[in-house]
Amino acid sequence: MSAAPPLANDDLRGALEEAWYSDREHVERMTFSAAIISTALDRSGLRATLVGGGALEFHVPDAYRTSDLDFVVERGTRETINDVFLSLGLRRSGRHWVRDDLFVEVPGNYMEEPADEVSVGPFTLRVITKEALLAERIVGFRYWKYWGHGTQAIEMLRGFGDSLDEEFLRNALRKEGANDALDLLRAISDSGETITLAALDRLWHLHYR
Repeated sequence: MSAAPPLANDDLRGALEEAWYSDREHVERMTFSAAIISTALDRSGLRATLVGGGALEFHVPDAYRTSDLDFVVERGTRETINDVFLSLGLRRSGRHWVRDDLFVEVPGNYMEEPADEVSVGPFTLRVITKEALLAERIVGFRYWKYWGHGTQAIEMLRGFGDSLDEEFLRNALRKEGANDALDLLRAISDSGETITLAALDRLWHLHYR
């Protein structure tokens, strides 16, 4: 039996609508929607990688929830990207493409960090690796005083446990001079304690002022 033909963009538009408005768990809705958008971009000769909050929910769904999907999109122009998003029923609004409470953004056109490819039903999704995403959060805490990134890093460390590629993570943080921040946040993670943004603020100033 021959394989079914790939979905046309009109069909992908319907698939996106069905996925986003389904009664599945939020992380499933988000993941399927991201994979459908990624597939539509791929069929137009582009390469999209899910980053940011959407990638965070994908990797640690119990710790984070978002309706914003951020993609780094390579190999194409803004005009092509806009055409693809419009074909999926998204409308342009400032820096986003929007469909009700779904917000899509393209913050960059070059992906330096490693990514994984995962199958999501009949679709394929590229997503930044958990180690690269964790490193970004740790650097944001260490150098930009993003306390939210610190709490996210703690939740990621708890969720990932021993599954992390420690060598990659350490090397990535060494380049940024942030291995000390990993040790600090990991100690909090291992303690099992809940920490507030205000407490992270005090802790940062105690170690780095």
